[in-house]
Amino acid sequence: MLMRFIQYSSSALLALALTSTAAYAGLCEAPFMHDGGQAQLSGSGGMQLGADLSFSDVRKDGADSCEARVQGTATFGLAGLPPGKSSLDYWMAVKSGKASFERRDAQGKREPVNGKFDLRMLGLFAYGAPVTKAGQTFPAMRFQINVDHKAVQTQPIVVNTGLKKVGERQTIQTATGSQSCWPIRYTRITDPTQASFNGLVLPVPGMTSAVTDWFCPDVHMVMKQESEQSGVASVVEVTKLR
Repeated sequence: MLMRFIQYSSSALLALALTSTAAYAGLCEAPFMHDGGQAQLSGSGGMQLGADLSFSDVRKDGADSCEARVQGTATFGLAGLPPGKSSLDYWMAVKSGKASFERRDAQGKREPVNGKFDLRMLGLFAYGAPVTKAGQTFPAMRFQINVDHKAVQTQPIVVNTGLKKVGERQTIQTATGSQSCWPIRYTRITDPTQASFNGLVLPVPGMTSAVTDWFCPDVHMVMKQESEQSGVASVVEVTKLR
C-alpha cells in the first residue's frame, strides 16, 4: 500500500525530480528550461529516484518567474521494495522560487493541483549567494510539501535541512564531462506523517539522512546528490541534460 501511495503522489515526484537538478541559478535559469529541453535523472541505493522529463511551451519573465509544460515519467523506490512509476503531464508556473502545478481534468480543461512546492526544498535551492569557498555555510531551513491527488489524503510532508557547509572543491565525472564542483554537506530530516488511501490510514515513516550536494558552478547545477540513511547509501545524479 505504501508503494500505491507513492505512485499516486506523482506531483510530489515531479517536484522532487526538479529540485534534484538545478541550484543557485534557479529553476527558471536551468539549462533544460527551454522548448525541447530535457533532463534525465537516475538513482541507486536505498532511495531510487528516477525521472525522464521534457519541457515545452516555456515562457520566462525573469530569473524567478517562468512557466512550462513538463511531461515524462518519474519513479521512486525504497530499499527492499520495487519502484513505483508515474506518468507526468503538468503545467508548471514558478514565482519567487515556488512552483504551482496544473493538470487536465476529464473534460480536458486545466485544474490546479492543490499545494505548492518550495523549490529550495532538500537544500538544493537554498543557496541564496554564490558558492565561493570552502568553509562557507548556508542556514538551516524548513519546508512543507502538500501532496495532492484525488485518491489520497495526506498530512503535509515537512522537510528540515540542517546547517549546510561547503567542502574543498573537487573534480568529479558528470553527464557533461569532468566538472570542478563544491561538496555541500548537511543533514536532512523528513518528519513522519500519515496518508489515507480509500479510508485506510498508512503511516509514512520519518527519515534522517546525511546529504552531500555536488554543486558544479560551470553548469549552475547540482549534478549529483549523495545521501546515507540508517547506513544505507543512495545516489541521485543527472544522467542527461540539454
